[in-house]
Amino acid sequence: MTDPTCAIVLAGGRSTRFGSDKSLALLRGEPLLAHVLRACAKRFADVLLVAKEPSRYGSFSGNARLIRDRALVSTPLAGIEAGLAVSTAEIAFCCGGDMPFAVDPSLLEALFAFATALRGVPAGDLSARGHRRSPRGVGRPETAPRRGAHRTGALGGRKAVSRR
Repeated sequence: MTDPTCAIVLAGGRSTRFGSDKSLALLRGEPLLAHVLRACAKRFADVLLVAKEPSRYGSFSGNARLIRDRALVSTPLAGIEAGLAVSTAEIAFCCGGDMPFAVDPSLLEALFAFATALRGVPAGDLSARGHRRSPRGVGRPETAPRRGAHRTGALGGRKAVSRR
């Protein structure tokens, strides 16, 4: 059986506030990214390094698969999408290349236990605290408010925008 998990490490930011590539900043004489990749390699059989120019990190990427993020924007979500597009894992752990302490065994154990407990529960059925709830924005078409009902007063101003 193959491991249903992978790690997606993001190194695609511009680091404009930092002034230089943050993932190359040194911690104990090594780039932050090297620490993250090494920690991920201890836990995950499949480690993906997603970056705009992944080859610039090749010298210390180990066995990580280098994935090019081709999105026009530099956002974490674009990098995660690029990693998920090439991964076959059921569950992906994602972290930034500038987060050397994120790959904590206790944290990973808790995250994966939670993810395993949620199998089979539709994502829309969970609140921010993990409790089951009715999904918002989902329902039978016949019960949905008519388009423009908020303008005609059919729902009342407050009801049209209330969030329970």
